[in-house]
Amino acid sequence: MRRDIGYRMICVFLATMFAIPLSACNLAEDIRNNVEERIVVQGDISEQELTRLIISAIDNRDECPDAYSGIPKAQKGGLSYSYFYEYIDILRTISRQDGKGKINSFRMLDSNACLSLLGQELFDRYGQIIGAELLYTNDSEFPVYIFYSLNDDGTAALSSEWITSIIDIYNYCSHYFTMLDEGNADGVQAILSPGLASDAYTDEAVYARAQKLCEFYRLRVKSTISEYEITGILPDCMTVRIPETVASDGVTFEEHIVELTLLDSGSFHIDDRISMSSDFNLVYLTRGDERLVRIGNEYSYDDISSLIGEPMSVSVNEETGIGLIIYQGTVLRFDNVRDDGNSWSGTLTSVRLYGSSIFSIGYNLYVGMTKTQLLVSYPFIDDNDFEISLENGNNLYYVTFDFSDDDKADSIRITV
Repeated sequence: MRRDIGYRMICVFLATMFAIPLSACNLAEDIRNNVEERIVVQGDISEQELTRLIISAIDNRDECPDAYSGIPKAQKGGLSYSYFYEYIDILRTISRQDGKGKINSFRMLDSNACLSLLGQELFDRYGQIIGAELLYTNDSEFPVYIFYSLNDDGTAALSSEWITSIIDIYNYCSHYFTMLDEGNADGVQAILSPGLASDAYTDEAVYARAQKLCEFYRLRVKSTISEYEITGILPDCMTVRIPETVASDGVTFEEHIVELTLLDSGSFHIDDRISMSSDFNLVYLTRGDERLVRIGNEYSYDDISSLIGEPMSVSVNEETGIGLIIYQGTVLRFDNVRDDGNSWSGTLTSVRLYGSSIFSIGYNLYVGMTKTQLLVSYPFIDDNDFEISLENGNNLYYVTFDFSDDDKADSIRITV
């Protein structure tokens, strides 16, 4: 009998011990539910109050939890705290650039103002958008905006899709600049490749572009990564200004602009254009390793015959002062032609290669070469519509290409 009583007492004691934490868990759950109910009872907050909460988190990282908690669930737009925190960090980074100072006020932007800023495409994707422009103690050349979507009841809300897209493009850009800062051409190639969809961009061509960019950032970019300025950021595009780079003259400084654009494929295209280094060999008509004539120089017909060989045909128009000397697949044009009695002379202003020409421009431009081969030698030539321009002496030269359907050069022309 005593054993039964003791056993029952132990069971009651153990049951009591396990019941206490269970009661505590239930109590915590009740508290969370009551807090959620109180938030719901509070109702929605205005777009002005939503903006004030975000500004408080931008000004002070420690305010982030309270700012997030202060936004009603319906106005969080499904955005998690971790993404909210990361988004605020981006806004804080932008706010500290360009000597803006502290945020001292803001002004709301209605849908019409946002439409003029953003364009119809973003409105079609995200619906009605309103926003706020942050105002700082110091004037800034590049405004900073916060944009909200509108719920069905007309209240302003954060957009999870909008903000995560901004985080994605920001992180992609940051990774790109880190690879450049480290001189990691393999890493830069991997980042560039998805945004270069043309078949001409083989691995070799993209790697050549990556190497040139690494060289540019190592030799000519004088600003540190912390000094790069985000001048605009949206879900589908981002613009970064690098304040100080050495200009192509090697003496003066200029800014450098980089743009990221979201493609329909979901990849990012990085528009980071750098001037092509001048290849002064291109001012020469060559045959194999032999320089023959220089475009822009003056020659007589006898000079040309001696340097290149007897042509297939020669024609001179005395009225226009234009002379043409034709070899197989090659036309040389002379301007300001004059007859000295025994021969004629003029300025070589243009050379065109086509068909089965045995000549080349410089040592590496020849008929039949592919766009890929051009991109390996001149990685940014596509940014100039496959045209090369260079200044040599007092002359400005242009090299242009015509391509066949299979992307091979069927005509190359250099003019001065």
